[in-house]
Order: sequence, then structure tokens, then C-alpha cells
Amino acid sequence: MEICQNYEVWFVIGSQHLYGEETLRQVQRHAETVVAGLNNDAGLPLKLVLKPLVTSPDQILALCRDANYQPRCLGLLTWLHTFSPAKIWIGGLNILHKPLLQFHTQFNDKVPWQIMG
Repeated sequence: MEICQNYEVWFVIGSQHLYGEETLRQVQRHAETVVAGLNNDAGLPLKLVLKPLVTSPDQILALCRDANYQPRCLGLLTWLHTFSPAKIWIGGLNILHKPLLQFHTQFNDKVPWQIMG
């Protein structure tokens, strides 16, 4: 399938600082792996563009504002990798005029039941 070079979807990772810097670095690495995999293997008709991890209302508001004004951006695909409180998304989503889709999955392909207790 030919990739449409004129448009892109922004892949946005949401989390919070509660988990610490090492966890946020791991979230970023996981997102890089997922986006590369989807871009390379999923046969998408356009490119996913990984945006920086957002952890605050101000970051989300700025990202949504940027998406609205970027003609190449068709919408956002969000992955709330670790708990990202809904209330920090309200301001940004209130102004977002483009489609939003939540990517709802875990990173690992198998649940590690042995460590679940």
C-alpha cells in the first residue's frame, strides 16, 4: 500500500510523573517500538508521527492546539501507557477539532501472570 505523504496521524503517549523518570523513559522506548512497528508492518496508508510524552494539562493543551493548526495532522492516536488522569486531558480535548482515537493495549504480548501474585 502506498503511503500518503501529505498527511500524518500523531501518536501521543500520556502518563504522569508519579511513576518516576525511569518509568517515563521506558514508556517512551515502548512508544518508539510500537510506532516503528506500526509504520513498518501494519500497512497503514499514512505515517504515524511520535510526539513527545505528555504528562500535564499544559502539555496536552499545547499539543491539541498544535494539531488543530497543522494541516498535515489528520488527528491524534493516544496511548495512555500508564495511568494518565482524565482530568488533565479535559482542556486539550475541549479545543481539539480533529479526530481522536485511543490505542488501547498493553506493550507486552503476554500478561506476566507469574509476577501478578
